[in-house]
Amino acid sequence: MIHIDADFECGSGGEICKIGESAYAVEPKPELVPDWFLKALDQHFGGAGVPREYAFHVRLRSSASEPLQCSVRCIFTQTSGKGYMAPPYWMYQGGRWRPVADEQTKYVEHEYVDLTVTVSPGEVIRLANKPYVSTIQMQEDMQDLVSMTDGLFSIRELGRTEENRSILALETEPRDETILVGATMQPAEPAAHPVMAVAHWLTDRSMLTQRLLARFQFCLIPMPNPDGTAHGRSVTNAVGEVPMFGFGHVVRGEPAPAESVALWRYAEQIKPAAYMEFHTHYQNNRFHKLNPMSIDWFPESMHERVHRVEDALMHINAAWRVTPLTPDLPLIECGKFANLTAQYHTLSYCYQIYTITEEATCAHAVTVVSTLAQALAGPDWAADLPEVRIERG
Repeated sequence: MIHIDADFECGSGGEICKIGESAYAVEPKPELVPDWFLKALDQHFGGAGVPREYAFHVRLRSSASEPLQCSVRCIFTQTSGKGYMAPPYWMYQGGRWRPVADEQTKYVEHEYVDLTVTVSPGEVIRLANKPYVSTIQMQEDMQDLVSMTDGLFSIRELGRTEENRSILALETEPRDETILVGATMQPAEPAAHPVMAVAHWLTDRSMLTQRLLARFQFCLIPMPNPDGTAHGRSVTNAVGEVPMFGFGHVVRGEPAPAESVALWRYAEQIKPAAYMEFHTHYQNNRFHKLNPMSIDWFPESMHERVHRVEDALMHINAAWRVTPLTPDLPLIECGKFANLTAQYHTLSYCYQIYTITEEATCAHAVTVVSTLAQALAGPDWAADLPEVRIERG
């Protein structure tokens, strides 16, 4: 017999019902958003904008004496981010995520997907629309990296959530300028692993990373909304707030989500020269997307640097979707990007990665941050190469 549930950290499923022999239907987990946010979505985006209720992560356990084939139907609703639910889907089995095969996936666009898997006796597997990572695992991964890199990184606690989870940053040594790299506060677009991939890249002891570490401090935030992640939310935290749109409230001295407060107070301390935020989709049905700050946010004295960095980023891909963030966009004053740029002239970028595998997503994140950092450092820095030391080996 198969038992199916979503009652575990990162689990995300609403009502679950049996629809046949070893076949189940899973509704999206209801996710209420604040009235002001819902009204803003209705006013400016026709009720769309930031999708809600599109995380999907359930657990299957078998108590049978022989392998059983099980079918799970994930039902899409008008608010479940239907456009974000295209394959591949993912199965956590044997200690790792792997994509569910095409022949095991029946995807009906805008309606549902059926996933058919075989569960062995006593086995526990998980199914999801993306390869999610738990808050506990991410904290352990950060601590492991610190312990094995001999002082390259330290961990700083930025604050605590309503459920008393730590909001953590990895930091390298302070420098005159800082590059901040963060995952989105939308748990349903999990970017903790790509941010950690950037941290691991910085340990490779290449000439490039050694020089960049001497030029910049790198601050990395893999999981800025840990309560939302733990509860399998799309955009909210544990108490139904939307922290990704709480920064304007913090700046104005108004009540705001604990996550927004923690991240903004951190930004006040490090005043980042550049900020790169990753969103992940694990699909290849669209081009990568870049949202840079438009040039009119910056003083003329910075225009050359802004154009240089953006031009370098634009040459990463042969085709793009690009939407500059201008001062007249709806909700612009609520987010991190506008406030970082307005307060500190931070070169801020929202980067949405569309690749299928975790490995490709992580590799692409490294390419993005490497490109950003080198362009930010500038041509004089690039030309000032040290001599290569060679020892007989």
